[in-house]
Amino acid sequence: MSTIYQHGTLELIMSGLYDGTAPLSSILNHGSSGIGTMDELDGEVTIIENSVYQTKANGVTKEITDLSLETPFTSIHSQSELYYFLQEKFLTFDSLNNISKQHQSWANLPASIQMNASFPKLKVRVAPKQIKPYPPFVDVTLKQPVFNYENVSGTLIGDFGPDLYSGIMASGWHLHFLSDDRTIGGHVLDFKASDVFGRIDLFNELNIALPTDNPDFNNHEADILNIREAIDVAER
Repeated sequence: MSTIYQHGTLELIMSGLYDGTAPLSSILNHGSSGIGTMDELDGEVTIIENSVYQTKANGVTKEITDLSLETPFTSIHSQSELYYFLQEKFLTFDSLNNISKQHQSWANLPASIQMNASFPKLKVRVAPKQIKPYPPFVDVTLKQPVFNYENVSGTLIGDFGPDLYSGIMASGWHLHFLSDDRTIGGHVLDFKASDVFGRIDLFNELNIALPTDNPDFNNHEADILNIREAIDVAER
């Protein structure tokens, strides 16, 4: 079986449940590549080759070496036996979406991407650290810092969530970036890439770990009717 592991759900983040509920050390038991955030929604997390990098709201990216620090939401995986080889001269967010649409055989499978490329243009955002009482994530995105970069090289990594799992994952691609020199990162809003080389991994098993020791989770009531619209606003 090929498994993508996820601690927490995107709906919990959308609803403002930002307390860390799992140490990074436990997350790394389930794979070597992934994306997420930190306790109190403190920035964007990118995991690559078993190393964890955090990009904070000031745009600074550093490796996290204290793996006792906790996350409210992170997905992680190892390479799957089911994968699509990716090699493109040019790639944009739109053309990546088109590749997904062309492969109907995996329309309902969770997927991940890891690709190296040069990026003539890259637009990322970074969630700023929050203080209780936490606001909903849509409100956070209204004040999030956005960074535009040109001519950087690095790795795009993230997950594809089919509509079938909306609320658990983001519908469509949820992407993070980490530069080759490990100094630039963030949640990707838009990109133009060249000399793309990588892979899209497909998973026939989605393993969700829930924060059952967290009182806010146990008392949470999900707003299912509005969650899809809220995710689209916040993630795009």
